[in-house]
Order: sequence, then structure tokens, then C-alpha cells
Amino acid sequence: MEKQLYRPHFHFIPESNWINDPNGLCYLEGEYHLFYQHHPKSKVWGPMHWGHAVSRDLLHWEHLPIALYPDENGQIFSGSAVVDEENTSGLQEGETPVMIALFTHHQEGHETQSIAYSKDKGRSWTKYPHNPVIENPGLKDFRDPKMFRYEDVWMMILACGDHIRFYQSENLLDWAYVSSFGQAYGTHGGVWECPDLIRFQTEEGGKWVLIVSINPGGPNGGSAIQYFTGDFDGKVFHCDQPKEQVKWADFGRDFYAAVTWSNLSYPLWIGWMSNWQYANEVPTHPFRGSMSSPRKLSLRKVEGDYQLVQEPVDVSPLAERTESKSLHLVAAETASHKLSKQSHVIIDYEYPSVPFELSIKGEGEKVTMKFDPSTSNFSLDRTEVKNTQFSEHFASVDSISLKHMEDMELIIDECSVEIFLNQGTIVMTELFYMDTELFTLEWEAGDSEIKVDYQVQELSTALQKAEKS
Repeated sequence: MEKQLYRPHFHFIPESNWINDPNGLCYLEGEYHLFYQHHPKSKVWGPMHWGHAVSRDLLHWEHLPIALYPDENGQIFSGSAVVDEENTSGLQEGETPVMIALFTHHQEGHETQSIAYSKDKGRSWTKYPHNPVIENPGLKDFRDPKMFRYEDVWMMILACGDHIRFYQSENLLDWAYVSSFGQAYGTHGGVWECPDLIRFQTEEGGKWVLIVSINPGGPNGGSAIQYFTGDFDGKVFHCDQPKEQVKWADFGRDFYAAVTWSNLSYPLWIGWMSNWQYANEVPTHPFRGSMSSPRKLSLRKVEGDYQLVQEPVDVSPLAERTESKSLHLVAAETASHKLSKQSHVIIDYEYPSVPFELSIKGEGEKVTMKFDPSTSNFSLDRTEVKNTQFSEHFASVDSISLKHMEDMELIIDECSVEIFLNQGTIVMTELFYMDTELFTLEWEAGDSEIKVDYQVQELSTALQKAEKS
């Protein structure tokens, strides 16, 4: 049997080789469809296909055959999928609604948008004979279409280098440009990619959030996701934040290209867990790249400003053992807890404004999370992990501004930690590669005492199974 290196046990990965952006996220008749950027013949980025998997619980995934292959129009870059329940496309035959995928055909220096459709719940796909359905207007970057329903029309947003374009359609096949947004907003340290537009219900009424991935230009280096809050009238997105303000969805290094599932009653997204600074070099085998935990989204006002809130999906069905404990540490005192490499940890801090360190330790190496209220800083340090030599960019100390610490939630799976702070209003996602059988979770109090209540769930495997041919 081929040796597995750093294989996650409940985060989605391909059976082998390369994966990046999630694509075509769609829910139909009890199945969550996950398509993804995939190179089936190499562990490094190359000719892009759409891989495919389905799940009924977002924990256990079934691999399906590759959905879309490159053709004479180019590679199959990122895109989205919807269920055409009203048969607006006219492509439905029989009782089963058609799934429509809109994706970017990529050739060197030239990108167009094309359609594929499935009449059998995503198991087989036919490319539309009149592709491409949107020609390139003369832009180098013109990709990653994300479709959604707005009242009685279809809308689509498209990333165009330094801005987002909005298109409209009655039938999912014929698209007309209606507006653009973004050239004067947010950060432009890199190319804009993988947009999404999400409607939230808040206490003040409906609110829209525009998602834009950017590479490079992230808050701690490399690729990351920014977002904009505002209103959408069916044609134009009206941003309600200052043009220079930048809001980040995740302050870690390893969360990118996240988009939401269509055909759900609530916002749910998933992202690629890597960073373009070193994605082609991480030391995993026989795969390279993985997805984050799926996360439920909401919008909340924090100190008068709308903030994206993320909550990981419930992993308790995987729990094999649960422990709850309390700690009371005086200044400089330490305490530790043996930890499975697949764990879910929930921590409540009685004193939200006292310093501490929390480490995930291996054998002579560690990842350290540090909160310093005197500087309003929370950081994650992975410079003391041994396996960082594969990239000069990997060993890093990544930080965010944080005034107080009320609670933490950690999702740990072999080589990653997803950190949700203060009810998910601040999130960090980071990879690390330690060669150890078990982790140790270690607290160290700063110059004040800390009181902690915590729960640890040891999680079982949810390794994916392949479709039997």
C-alpha cells in the first residue's frame, strides 16, 4: 500500500494528486455536490479538470468520476452550478431537474465562459454545443463565474482582474452585462478571483456580502479572501463601507477561493486550505491540497460594523471520546492535555483580557497561539515546526488585532488547525506538518492567572470512499 503523508481524516482531499478551488457547489435531493479544480496526473498544478464528490452529511464524502475534462476551448477553470428547477434553460427532460454548470474555459491569455449540464443529478455532464456563452471583452483575467437567483432572473458575477462584473440571464444560456464594482474599493495587492454574492438576514433587514479572493495581497502574505458589505438591487452592488476599508474573511495563511453552496436555505461555504506561496510544494502524499471544514455563515454587527461570522459544521457525529475539564493557572504556570491528531476543542476563558499561550506540541516542535491584550494582538507561530524547509514562505508568525479573548474553537486534523475566536467573528486557518503520533495541547499563563473551561472531542476517521465502477 502506498505510504500516506499528512493525510487528513475528515477534511476532503482527492484520492491522489492536485486539488485547489472548490467549484460548482450545489445541493440537490439530499446530496451536497463538491466539484473542485483537479489535476489527475500530477501533484502540482497543471491542466485543470473538475473533480467531483458528494456527501449527505458534509463529513463523509464519496468520490465520483471526473465531471469535466479540458477540450479544444481550453482548461476547465473555476465556476459554479445551480439547479434549474423551473427549467428556464429548456434543457430538462423528464422529472429530474437539470443541473447547470457555468465555468471558465482557460487558454493562455484568453478566458471565456461556458456551460455544461447534467440530467442525472450530476453523475454525467454534457457540454453545451454553443460554448462559449460569454466571449472575452478584451481582459486578461476574466474568470470564476458564480451564479445565483435574484427574484425571477439569474445573476452571475465574474472576476476581472481588479474588479467584479455582474451579468443577468433569463435562461442561464444567454447572458448580458449589467454593471461592475470594485476598482476603487478594498485592496488590490493581487488579482481578484473567485467571487460570490451572499444575502443575509440581519436584525436591520436584508444585507449583502460580496466575497473576493485575492492573490497575492493577504494580511499575512500570499492569497486570502476579502469581503464587502452593502446592498444589491438586482443590477448594482452598493457598498456601505469606506473605499479604503479591507475586511478579511480569514486571517490565517491557508483559506482561499471559498464559495457557497447553491440551492440551500442558508449560507454554507468551503474553501481551499492552502496558499499560492507554497501550494505546489507542501510535503503531502499522494495528494496535494485539501478543503477546509464546511462553515455556516452569518452576519453580525460588532462595534457598529458588519462582520462575517463563521461556524464549522457539527463534527460531533465523528466523536469517539469527549472530555470536559477546567483549569486555573497562576502566572507563568503551565498545564497540558494529550490530544488526538483529529480533535475538536472548545475553550471558554473566564478572564477575556489576560495574556496566555496555547501550543499544539509534537516531539520537539510546536505551533504556538499567543494572546497579548497589552498590544491587542493574537498570533500563530509555526516557525518552531521542523518541516518547513520545502518553502521559504512557510515558516511564519501570523497575527491579527484582537482586544479580548472570550472563547476559542479549534478544528484539528493531522496537518491543519482552524481557529474560531469570539463566536466565530475572527477566524484563522493554518497548515503545519509534524511527525508525531499524538499532539499535546499546552497552556501557559502570562503575567496573570487564567481560568479555562474546555472540552475535547477525539474524532474518528471519515476517510473518503471511491465510487465502485
